[in-house]
Amino acid sequence: MLKRFLAHHRFSGLLLGLSGTLALALLLFWMGSKPQEEEPYLPSDSEIMAALEATDFHNSLIPPLTPPPDWDRYTLQPGDRLSHLWQQKWHLPISTLYQLLDQEGSSHLNRIHPGQHIEWLASRDGQLLALRIWRTRAEGVEWQREDEGFSFNELTTQREVRLLRLEGTLDGVLSNSLSEMPEIAGQEGAIAAALDRHLPLRRDARDGDRFSLLIEQEWLSDDPTPYSTRLLAFDYQGDRMQIRAARHLDDGRFYTPDGVSLIPPFDRIPLTRRYRISSNFNLNRLHPITGRTSPHHGTDFATPTGTTVVSPADGRVVRGRTHSFGGKYLVIDHGQGYITRYLHLRRFLVNQGESVKRGQPVAQSGNTGRSTGPHLHYELHINGRPVDAMRVELPSVESLEGESLDDFLQHSEKLFSGLDNQLHLDKLAQLLPNQHE
Repeated sequence: MLKRFLAHHRFSGLLLGLSGTLALALLLFWMGSKPQEEEPYLPSDSEIMAALEATDFHNSLIPPLTPPPDWDRYTLQPGDRLSHLWQQKWHLPISTLYQLLDQEGSSHLNRIHPGQHIEWLASRDGQLLALRIWRTRAEGVEWQREDEGFSFNELTTQREVRLLRLEGTLDGVLSNSLSEMPEIAGQEGAIAAALDRHLPLRRDARDGDRFSLLIEQEWLSDDPTPYSTRLLAFDYQGDRMQIRAARHLDDGRFYTPDGVSLIPPFDRIPLTRRYRISSNFNLNRLHPITGRTSPHHGTDFATPTGTTVVSPADGRVVRGRTHSFGGKYLVIDHGQGYITRYLHLRRFLVNQGESVKRGQPVAQSGNTGRSTGPHLHYELHINGRPVDAMRVELPSVESLEGESLDDFLQHSEKLFSGLDNQLHLDKLAQLLPNQHE
C-alpha cells in the first residue's frame, strides 16, 4: 500500500515540498497502523530526491530500442577472465553473471576455454537479453531472459556467414538509400545506424555523396532473417568528408588504411583534477521508495558550483538544453558510438553544433534541476548503452603501432580489396580469419 501510494506523482511532489519532519509524520499517518516491534524503513528527503533524479530524467534519455540491438560476439583468448570481460569489455551487470551461475546450465560457463565463441544480446540500458556459448559451429547453449530469471536451452543449428558489398548514392537519409537494396531487406536501419556511429552523417552528409560498404551477416539455418549484421569496412566520398576505414580484429574499432583511429583517445574524467565521487555508476541500485531496480547510469562528482568541466575527447556538441529534473545538461558525440552527457550544470561554455577538442572547457558544474547539492553527473554511453566511465576500457591511442599495426595492415588489405570489388567475396571469405568455429 505504501509503495503504491508513494509512486503517485502528486504525492511525490508534495513530499518534496515538505520539511523532513512533516514528511515523516504524513507517511506515518498514511500507514494507519499501530507501531510495530521494528519500525518500518522510511526514506529520507535526500533519498527521495536522488531516486526521482535518477528515474525521471536520466533514464528517460536512454535511446529507445530502435533500431533493434544487434548481437555482439567475442572469441575467448588465453588469460581471459569471464568476470573481467563481463564488466570491462562487454559492459554487462556483474549481478547478471552471478544470476546465470546459479541457474541451469551454469557448468557451461564454468568450463569455457580459449578459442570458444560467445555471443550476447543486450538492451540499450545494458541489460542482458540473451547469451550463447558455442561448442562447435552447430552446437551450443543459450540463455534467454524471461519475466523472472533466464531460460536455458541446447542449440543444434548450422550457422552461415555471408559477405555483402553495397554501394550507392545518398538520397536523403542513408536508410532510404539502402532501402532499395533487396539483399538487405529489413536490415537497412541497423546498417545505417552502424555507419552513423563512425561518420558525422547528420552534419556533413549531402545528397549525391557516394558510399561503399562491406557487410558481414550471420544466419541460422532455421531463421529467414540474419541474426547478426556487422560493418567490416566502408568508403565514403562526399563534398564535406572523404573517409575510408576498416574494422580491426584486435579491438573491433575502425582505422584508416594507414592505421589512424577514427575515435580519439579518451580521458577517464571530464575535470581538470579529481574530485570525490559522491555516487557511483550502478545498474542495480534500488529505488528507496518503490524497492524496484532504479539504475544510476552515471558517476556523480562532488564539485563546487562553477567547477570547470572539460571534454574527455574530441567530439561535437549535439545538445545543450535545460530540463526541469536534469537542469542545464550537455551531450557530446565523440564518434564510433561514444557519447558523453553532463547534468546539473551552471553554465554552458560551448554551443550546440560546435566541435570540441580533448581537454577543452565545455561547461561549469552547478546545482540546477532536481539536485541534492552541487555536483556533476557524468555519463558515458557506448553504442547506445550506458557504461561505467570509471572502469570501462577506453580508447587510448591515435594510431596503431608495431605488431598491432602490422596485423591491421595485413587484414585490412583484404577487406579493402573486397570493398573495391577487386576480390570476389567468396574468395575473401576464405581468406578472412574464421572467428565462428
